[in-house]
Amino acid sequence: MLVARTIIFGMIWSFCMSVANSTEVEFLIHNSEGQTYEDENGELRGIKKGGRRAFNLELVREMMILLDHPRKFRAVPFKRGIVYVQNEDNYAFFNVTRTPNREKSMKWVGPIQTDTSYFYELKSAPTGIQTLEDAKNLSQICVLNGGVHEAFLLRNGFNNLISNVSYSACFQMLALKRVSLTMSSVLSLTDRLNAVDISPQDIQQTPVSLFTTDGYITFSSNISDDVIQKWQKALDHLKESGKYSQIFDEYL
Repeated sequence: MLVARTIIFGMIWSFCMSVANSTEVEFLIHNSEGQTYEDENGELRGIKKGGRRAFNLELVREMMILLDHPRKFRAVPFKRGIVYVQNEDNYAFFNVTRTPNREKSMKWVGPIQTDTSYFYELKSAPTGIQTLEDAKNLSQICVLNGGVHEAFLLRNGFNNLISNVSYSACFQMLALKRVSLTMSSVLSLTDRLNAVDISPQDIQQTPVSLFTTDGYITFSSNISDDVIQKWQKALDHLKESGKYSQIFDEYL
């Protein structure tokens, strides 16, 4: 019986691999500086305890191994990655928050993580905000250009935003007192500060949370639903087998 199950499982994964490889997909990542490195084989890898980007990379890499997909990634700015996956064929991009305005322009596999975002401020220059409305009365707030936080704040009537190419750059602006606030998800805070050598002791979380989000791998809309299902099954398998938790502990 065990042998039969092993054979069946092997046949299932062989089918998954053939379907997944029927379309060449280029995988894009963003904001991974300081959390990834090239190993001796020239493959991009996550740094252990490197943070959320390191975890995301290693998780997707394990999915690639299951589906016999080339383990290659290209780093791009977040906004460019969104443009590629929304407008060009055969791209995958992660980690992306699933929102109504993005829903139909790409396909989704996940969630690969769940996280809550807060406003952050300098300990030496507390803003005193207690609500989202309070933040509208401050001087400039730094946001990621094209990111979900920018979209959320614009929808909520903010007109004091300044955009930048990365969250780490926003924290640099905060440290220099060029902005009053920036924001980050809890899981990403440490690696964003480390990327620009800012001590966590200099930053504090405000009482104001923005939202809780699920992060996904996104795929170009031309990629067939069969292929999307194979990637989803690969992720589900990692979660059910305990491998997901192992990667989480090792890299986050």
